[in-house]
Amino acid sequence: MESRKVYLKPTREKSVRNRHPWLFSGAVARAEGPATAPLAEVFSAGGKSLGVGFSSPDSRIPVRLVGPPGTVVDQEFFASRLSQAVELRNRVLPPRTTGYRLLNAEGDGVPGWVVDRFGDVLVSQITSAGLERLKGEAYAALSAAFPESAIFQSNSGPARRQEKLSQKDEVIRGEIESESWFEENGLAFSGELAGGQKTGFYCDQRPNRQKVSQLADGQTVLDLFAHSGAFGIYALKGGADSVVCVESAERLIERGRRQAERNSERGVDGSRIEWVKRDVFEDLRERKARYGVVVCDPPPMARRKADYDRAARAYKDLNRLALKRVENGGFFLTFSCSGAIDPRLFRQILFASALEAEVQLDLLHALGTGSDHPASVFHPEGEYLKGWLGRVRR
Repeated sequence: MESRKVYLKPTREKSVRNRHPWLFSGAVARAEGPATAPLAEVFSAGGKSLGVGFSSPDSRIPVRLVGPPGTVVDQEFFASRLSQAVELRNRVLPPRTTGYRLLNAEGDGVPGWVVDRFGDVLVSQITSAGLERLKGEAYAALSAAFPESAIFQSNSGPARRQEKLSQKDEVIRGEIESESWFEENGLAFSGELAGGQKTGFYCDQRPNRQKVSQLADGQTVLDLFAHSGAFGIYALKGGADSVVCVESAERLIERGRRQAERNSERGVDGSRIEWVKRDVFEDLRERKARYGVVVCDPPPMARRKADYDRAARAYKDLNRLALKRVENGGFFLTFSCSGAIDPRLFRQILFASALEAEVQLDLLHALGTGSDHPASVFHPEGEYLKGWLGRVRR
């Protein structure tokens, strides 16, 4: 298979030798070979081969490494990585769960490829130009592993724009509807396939939704940035007296109502959810009531280091306002999925937020993704979701 040769600058081999899968453009001295080649072989400044990866010559990450020198990337390669991924999910997923992250990019050894399963539909996102050129082999392996499933490639999002890849969604196999229903811990949810965020549902928050269910019995719950109300539905399943879901998108509120109705036979009374269509910051500045459980799960506020300062101020303002809405002795679950906000900074933000809100915030334990979102120890960027469960005292 045709490949490029990428030579590093002197002293820039450390990240490759430390098995970090991303090779940044600043480390590259020169490259040889066709720009359209799907693969690149990386060499030290002295000419020693260091590894093989997907090639993205126009990206700030021109190579995403997949293996040592000599690695062959073909259908068998993808089949092997998928087999390992499936084996992991079979061992760690809870029962009555047919919606989950099937393949988690770097965490499963295939940088730039995410696949979520929503019942009978597999939703794929490819964010590497090199991998896009190999998707025939990739999808052949995926189809063989899941012969009964439809496959949909979701192509929206900034990562594909940066790679100069098509933004038009593709049906790879089967018939696709606007949403696909699945089970999560016995509750019914849907993945929004057309125009949804990410792959259409936030599978990564599954263990944290379960935590809300455990805390919600007899409580009032405020769910901020509610999306389609999954936290609220879990809260009702756990015995919450009432739930307020604040969400700015009407289509997500309508989807949330459909999900609540679908769960009516599973112990969820959707009439106890109050849907508020409003900007969360505006809502919090005017809301006076306090709640036994408050969930704050905003969309990314900082995708790049350049957004660092602005995002830190926004997170502090948001958490300050949200903390004021937690009753004495109540629980606060707060998250950041911004890659530029690391766990240490997020903790510092919570310190400043609690100080300005004039509350005592006791951090009980850190929150993150489920086990179907493995993160390589060599790739800390894969640990994008960070959060805390806290108790608020006044």
